[in-house]
Amino acid sequence: MAGLEVYQILVPLIALFAITLTLISHFKGQNTLFESFFWVLLWLGIAVVAIIPDEITNALSHALGIKDNVNAIIFIGLAASFFIHFKTFSVIKEQNRVITKLVRKISLTQFETKEKEK
Repeated sequence: MAGLEVYQILVPLIALFAITLTLISHFKGQNTLFESFFWVLLWLGIAVVAIIPDEITNALSHALGIKDNVNAIIFIGLAASFFIHFKTFSVIKEQNRVITKLVRKISLTQFETKEKEK
């Protein structure tokens, strides 16, 4: 693997870490199959583009008509951005579950209190 740039090692490692977190979340029941599949595909795509950037980005830049190829900065930035988004999404989702559970509990308690008053 001679000739690899630093980002070609870092980005796949970050992707592997994120995929691991996604699978752990899925098996804990925190993500649906679709959500887990989406995140795994996204991270695999980022890792593949980081490992073989020229082939993919040249084809993509040619298809989009972009002349310049600035791989390292863009992919590290995108990987970090997606990781932050993933963590934020996971936290918001968990908070939503907790709030829903709390609202249901409060509603049941209020209903039982009203029933006792009758």
